Amino acid sequence: MPGAEWVRAWTQLIEITWSAPVVIGYRSGQMLMGGWPPSARDRREYTRMWREKAEAFGQAYIAALTTPPQDAARMAARVVGPVHRKVMANRRRLSQH
Repeated sequence: MPGAEWVRAWTQLIEITWSAPVVIGYRSGQMLMGGWPPSARDRREYTRMWREKAEAFGQAYIAALTTPPQDAARMAARVVGPVHRKVMANRRRLSQH
């Protein structure tokens, strides 16, 4: 279906726009309530936070480099996809605490 890749990319961008602030809120609350020095659990979460960003943006970068430029819709979906997966997984995981 023509345009399906664009719809998917835009849908994912909208979900990121709504979910990223929620994830930031959960993590900020954990940081504020965690105290100093951070517990082992908090240190694991902070490490995870940095690693997942590097991984997701690295995957997005590779997708941007390896997708033919004439296929802009597919490139957009592939670039947004890794970031979308991480943000949505974090929202689900952090909302359960």
